[in-house]
Amino acid sequence: MNLGVILLVGVGVLAVAAMGTQAKAQAGGWLETLIVKWGRLNRLDPALIYGVVMTESSGNPTAQNPSDPSSGLMGVMPLIGRAYGGLSGSDLDVLSALLLPENNLKAGTSFLAHLQKKYSASLPLVTWVQSYNLGETKFDAGQRNPPYGAKVAQFMGQWEV
Repeated sequence: MNLGVILLVGVGVLAVAAMGTQAKAQAGGWLETLIVKWGRLNRLDPALIYGVVMTESSGNPTAQNPSDPSSGLMGVMPLIGRAYGGLSGSDLDVLSALLLPENNLKAGTSFLAHLQKKYSASLPLVTWVQSYNLGETKFDAGQRNPPYGAKVAQFMGQWEV
């Protein structure tokens, strides 16, 4: 390989890396704006919402869980989308609507606020936030997922606006 090809490849790699950084910054801007908005509307710490978003989807608005019918930024299930996001229609319709960040954050943060009110007075955050992942029925039956709570807390520490 000659020096000209190496330089061209090197410049291409730098350009792709720069585009990735720019795309990440742009995505972070809209995501941060929505997190702050829904945090205010539901009286939640934006760092908590960020922690759940990053744990559930790594910030990917089109994330879909292959193990259950949850989707979007906060990994929302159709039942939660209907109950807390005001969505209607078939499960497929609701799952599709949950891929829109506004719908997903509305449903997810409304549910998270409900759980915080129900559990936070008696349990530490790393414990009660597990109810978001497990659901109230399993959580009330005594099931726990400590790695989930720890991961949310870790991402909370990375929140910066």
